[in-house]
Amino acid sequence: MITLGIIGVVAALTLPNLIADYRDKELATRAKKTYSLISQALQRYQADNECPGDTSGLFDTSKSSEEVLTNFSKYFDGAKICLKQSDVCNKHKLLFAKPYYDESGLGRGTELGYPFIILKDGSQIAVRQYTSCLWENTYQAIDSNGHYIFDNDGNKVMITHVDRTCALIAFDTNGSAAPNQYGADAFQLRMYADGTFDRGYDGVGSSSLDNILKGGNPIYSKYQLGQKEK
Repeated sequence: MITLGIIGVVAALTLPNLIADYRDKELATRAKKTYSLISQALQRYQADNECPGDTSGLFDTSKSSEEVLTNFSKYFDGAKICLKQSDVCNKHKLLFAKPYYDESGLGRGTELGYPFIILKDGSQIAVRQYTSCLWENTYQAIDSNGHYIFDNDGNKVMITHVDRTCALIAFDTNGSAAPNQYGADAFQLRMYADGTFDRGYDGVGSSSLDNILKGGNPIYSKYQLGQKEK
């Protein structure tokens, strides 16, 4: 009986970690698969248009997000195009890879909006096409703990920088299923005029995707939308 009791205690202590590790490995596998499908689609576009290493013609600033997504969808077998709300095409909320808080100290997020495609395995890929590859981006500054920054008079501290992003690709590797969080099952790619891309910033899972592609697990901090900061 004592031995069985010890085994029970050990199991109770280790089982949650084993389950979490299994879940992370599953998320990592899905992330690598969806990332690979996107990479293959970009390569297929380059092959069809005889422009190796250059995807700038696909992410055309003269076209709308809907037009670019429709063109992009041709390079995914069996993809369903979602340009607006329907019973199947439901956009969903996404948390950031680490907690970001609003002025009230509540956890905030974003969403995977339109337009997007649904792949045969249920993963979703959204495209946001910009009208220029050189534009100014102004946003409220955030500190390292995810809080908005205000000056001594209570005014928002704003930051403006030159952005060279032509388009964004956001993808959720299991659609609307949980956890719906950047760094876990959602990630983002930023496309540039020279046809290259990077993986965004930490808030949208850049470090996590880098780690996954190196054979590691996802990197993200669990929190809930609207959750009061502890």
